[in-house]
Amino acid sequence: MVIDKKISLTALIKAKNQLAYAIKNAKSELEITGAIKCFEYCYELSWKTMKKILESMGLVDINSPRTVFIEAFKNQLIDNLSVWNSFITQRNLTFHTYDEEIALEVFDSLPQFLDHLVKFIEHIQNKQ
Repeated sequence: MVIDKKISLTALIKAKNQLAYAIKNAKSELEITGAIKCFEYCYELSWKTMKKILESMGLVDINSPRTVFIEAFKNQLIDNLSVWNSFITQRNLTFHTYDEEIALEVFDSLPQFLDHLVKFIEHIQNKQ
């Protein structure tokens, strides 16, 4: 499978770098909140990038993150469907509720998200 070179990863890579920096340097509550916001942004860019790739492959009617992750897994864009589905839950928790305990749980899981994001980006770069 070759992925269309017109699909830019520039914004996703920049957001990934900001997330990595935020995770590494977050100490205060404000910095942790900033890292979580970076996660939300990376999450949105991730599934929307996957959607563009899948659409370029001829798949349509993939309008939700869950559907995109299922199709991305079927088409070997990602290698772990359950972990990407868990990111949906984390994103929803951070977006719809603010609770310090939940925020810290999500923050603690950000390195796992970053690892999977890096794998996704590298996989796409190798296929372009």
